[in-house]
Amino acid sequence: MVKLEKEIKEIKDEIINESSICIEMLHKAVRALMTFDKELCEQVIETDKKVDELEIEIENKVIRVIALYQPEAEMLRTAIMAVKINKDFERIGDHAVNIASNVLKSLDLGKVEVPEEVTKIFNLLTVMTNKTIRAFVDRDSNIAKEVISMDKEIDNYRDIGIRKAIENSSNMEEIILKLLVFKDLERIGDLLTNIAEDVVYIAEGKIIEHKYK
Repeated sequence: MVKLEKEIKEIKDEIINESSICIEMLHKAVRALMTFDKELCEQVIETDKKVDELEIEIENKVIRVIALYQPEAEMLRTAIMAVKINKDFERIGDHAVNIASNVLKSLDLGKVEVPEEVTKIFNLLTVMTNKTIRAFVDRDSNIAKEVISMDKEIDNYRDIGIRKAIENSSNMEEIILKLLVFKDLERIGDLLTNIAEDVVYIAEGKIIEHKYK
């Protein structure tokens, strides 16, 4: 049992590391959007390889733990959900790459006026990520539920931002870039919500239906 707990803790630590890398990728991608910095875009895209490698490594460790120790109850739920949470963080990294890639394709625009809702959503996503990790580490379903409740706020900012993007520009390439950015940011919010729902399952054994299934 002690060895199982130790290995589960190591898996959690790796997921925390993965989440930190992904949120840094998102931070760089949003900065790249604000500044049209080609180098930042390339850094985000390059880092994705590291996240992919981590995702495979974590999944293999979880499979090994389940096969070796055959955990039960909460430990089993933690191990199974770790696979899903691991995959969702990898997808968050993919969405950061999407933003960076779309900025890279739009460098000929020079610079765009980014709606303030992008910053508002990014700030919310940062808070959601920190809360999600804390909830996962502490198996705290109350914090996880706080994350779930924040998703509506992101959707509201997305709707306002999309409206502004369409109304305030006549350049179709610029509009498309902004719409794609809002889509990726909103999807990151969905993924963090999914992770928080998984934490509730780990802590309480209750399955909360995903909003976007």
